[in-house]
Amino acid sequence: MTDESQTLASRPIERVAMPFRERLSFAGGSARQSFWRVVVILVAIAGISIAHRLTPIQFSALHNVYQRLYYLPIFAGAYWFGFGGAMAASVLSAASYLPHVLLDWQAMQGVHDEYLEAQYAEIVMFQVVAFVVGLLAQSEHRLRQRQLKTSRELAEAYEELRESFEHLRRADRLSSLGELSAGIAHEIKNPLASIKGSLEILAGDFPTGHAKREFVDIMGKELQQLETIVTEFLDFARAPRPVKAPCDIGEVITSLEVLCSKEAARHSVELSITTPETLPPLNLDASQVQQALLNVVLNGIQAMPEGGRLDILLGRPNDGVRIEIRDQGPGIPLEQRERIFDPFFTTKARGTGLGLPIARNLIQAQGGSIHLDEQHRGPGAVFVIELPRGSGRHD
Repeated sequence: MTDESQTLASRPIERVAMPFRERLSFAGGSARQSFWRVVVILVAIAGISIAHRLTPIQFSALHNVYQRLYYLPIFAGAYWFGFGGAMAASVLSAASYLPHVLLDWQAMQGVHDEYLEAQYAEIVMFQVVAFVVGLLAQSEHRLRQRQLKTSRELAEAYEELRESFEHLRRADRLSSLGELSAGIAHEIKNPLASIKGSLEILAGDFPTGHAKREFVDIMGKELQQLETIVTEFLDFARAPRPVKAPCDIGEVITSLEVLCSKEAARHSVELSITTPETLPPLNLDASQVQQALLNVVLNGIQAMPEGGRLDILLGRPNDGVRIEIRDQGPGIPLEQRERIFDPFFTTKARGTGLGLPIARNLIQAQGGSIHLDEQHRGPGAVFVIELPRGSGRHD
């Protein structure tokens, strides 16, 4: 007997026996298959018992064969239904065989007591064999289940490894492309500055009211848009290297309110800031945190062109600070939520799609995190930023 079988044999029977529903699906198959398996076992036991009663007592050799046939439904019960199935089949076999012993053999003249005792011992053996075989079958079933579970886990691990490998290959290609693009963007920025300066000089020849002044203004706006795109792309491409120092997050939020007040007033948006009485000192790069918060807040303000309220709520989970930025805009559709932090993904007509990715990079550089609150069910969207307390030393 294996070590697992010995362990199972040492447990109480009520702990070894499996729940009824699990026993019904012990060897697999549907409830209909389990029903017919039960029928097969019952028919086999009944058939063997009928054969005993119909066969004359003088044919003792046949009765000995019938007697051993009871082990077949016991084995079937163990294989199909585990320990409980084996014990149930053995009890039914004993109950079916006992009347034959009592009514036929014991009533027969000339039968030795030793022979009758052997028949009773055989009935006991039904139970012993069922006990052992049931434990072994259940042990084998559990081992098979563990093997199947291990196989599934290995398959899942292989799939994750394959996806990680593909992700690394893709990330390597994107990294090379990003470095190349950053170089190109840097080279574009200098000509843009020259063109912008030249346009400002030329604008003097076309004062307000001139027929061609409109074209000068259009050129100025488009150049400003190009400069914004190039600047944001360079900010995104450059890996942020924070210079951490003790930081009062309350002062960062106060300065953020001043920076956003003009844009909020232009969109008829009311800024509401809620902070606890005390906030823990943080070890962060204040300018990078302010830039990240500014990107998220401006994104929320621009999501409410008809006006509304933008709430900034600060909390103190554990030792850090949790910042929630809630807007009352239309919200973010489910199909877009997984892409909002992807570079260049935007739903705005003139957006760059880099505001949120830059914010994520800056927050992660502080050791923090930013995510969209998927549990929010009200109007608008809620972005959650969590900043760690840090070690309190300069980096």
